[in-house]
Amino acid sequence: MLESHIDSSLLRRLRRKLYSVLQVLVTPFEKFVALFLKSFKIDLETIVIGSGVATSYRKYVEKVSMALLPALLFSSIASTLLALHLSAPPLVIALLALVAPLLIVLPIAMALAISIPVILYRNRGEVLESKALQLLLALSLLGASGQSIYKNLEALPIVLGKDFKFFFIEIDLATSLIRAGVPVDEALKRVSNITPSQTLRELFSSLASAIAIGGGITNVLSSLLERYVSRYSIRIEKSVETLNVYMEVYVAVALLIPVLVGSIAALLLLYPISWLSFDALMILTTLLLVPIASTSIVVLSDVIVSRMRP
Repeated sequence: MLESHIDSSLLRRLRRKLYSVLQVLVTPFEKFVALFLKSFKIDLETIVIGSGVATSYRKYVEKVSMALLPALLFSSIASTLLALHLSAPPLVIALLALVAPLLIVLPIAMALAISIPVILYRNRGEVLESKALQLLLALSLLGASGQSIYKNLEALPIVLGKDFKFFFIEIDLATSLIRAGVPVDEALKRVSNITPSQTLRELFSSLASAIAIGGGITNVLSSLLERYVSRYSIRIEKSVETLNVYMEVYVAVALLIPVLVGSIAALLLLYPISWLSFDALMILTTLLLVPIASTSIVVLSDVIVSRMRP
C-alpha cells in the first residue's frame, strides 16, 4: 500500500515537471500561434468560449500550441528518417526537415485550429435553438416567484435537471460574473455576446435592458416565447422541405441504380473489360453503393430531426 502511494506521488511529480518543461518550451510558440490566429478576420475568442472548446482564448491558444509543437517535431523527424532511408543528399534532408513541418503540418494544423471551434459553435447554436424553449419556460416559472435574476439563474440546475448541461456555459458565465462583482446587466450583455443561439442572445440582451431600465422580466419572457414559437414553426417547415428533398434523392438513387447496373452489364457483354466483371459490379453495387447511399440519407435525416427535437 505504501509502495503504491509512493509510486503514484512520484508519477504526479514527474507529470508536473514534464508539464512545466513543456510550458517553458511552448510559451514562445504561443505568441506565434496567437498572432497567427488573430490575423484572420473572425472573432475567434467569442467562438472558442461559445463553443465550449475552452473557457478562455488564452487557454485555447495554449492547447493548440501544446498539440502543434509535438506534431511539428514529429513531422520533421519523420521526414528526416524518410530522406535518410532513401539515401538523399544532406541538402535534401535539411530541406525536408523544414518543408514538412512548415509547409504541410503547420497550415493543416492552423486550419483545424480555426475550423473546429467554428463548426462546434454552429452545431451548438443549432442544439441550443432546439432546447431554448425549456430555458424560457423555466425562467418564466422562476420569474413568477419574484426573486432576483441571480437567484433565478442559480435555481436553473434544479428546475432544468439533466437539460441544464446544454445551457451550462452561458449560465455559469453569468453567475460567475455576478459573483465577481460585475453588474447584472453588464454580465448578461457579456453572455449574450458569446452564445451561438439567436434566441438566447435575444433573451440575455433583453433581460439586461430590462434590468438597466428597471422593468419587469415577465413581459420580456412572454414576448420571447411568442417569437420563439413563430420562429420554431418556420424552422419546422424548412426541415420538412429538406427531408422531402432527401427522400426524393433517395428514391431517385434507388430507381437509377438498377438501370445503371443493367446498362453497364449489357455493355460488359458487348465490350468486356478484363479487370471488371459482372460479378464484381454486383458486389460493388450491392455491398457498397446501396448501403452507403441509404446510410447517408438516414444520417442526414437524423441530424435534421435531432436538431428540431426540443
